[in-house]
Amino acid sequence: MIERRELLIAGAGLAVGAAAPAVAQHHAMEGIAMPMSMTECIDDCIASHRMCLETAAYASKRGGALASASLLALLTDCAELCQATANSMLRESPLHKILCGACAEACERCAQECLRHAGDSRMARCATTCRECSASCRDMAAMAG
Repeated sequence: MIERRELLIAGAGLAVGAAAPAVAQHHAMEGIAMPMSMTECIDDCIASHRMCLETAAYASKRGGALASASLLALLTDCAELCQATANSMLRESPLHKILCGACAEACERCAQECLRHAGDSRMARCATTCRECSASCRDMAAMAG
């Protein structure tokens, strides 16, 4: 069983590059191999979760159009959905494909809104991260099985 601390660290994005592979390796040691595409999708969801939260904090400090209630709500909603989606895959929930579909849509909308502020490099990076997560989640949602 994966330790709660490992999941919290992964969810907080403290080890974004290593968290999900470590979890996949842990599953492999138990004889439960997690598909690489799922591991990659988990990594993308964790990265997007972190990026959206950090971007919301950045945007609220910058003020002006970046601090609009609608943009901050979208960034926060996207972050929460990314976290829930990653968690569903980590625990191998039978609903993870449904969550992946919703996450793909939320990330795409978030990316589009961030691109409206693409002159700001932080917003452009957030759009890129969200688009990567959207693509991964769309692939995961479409997988048969």
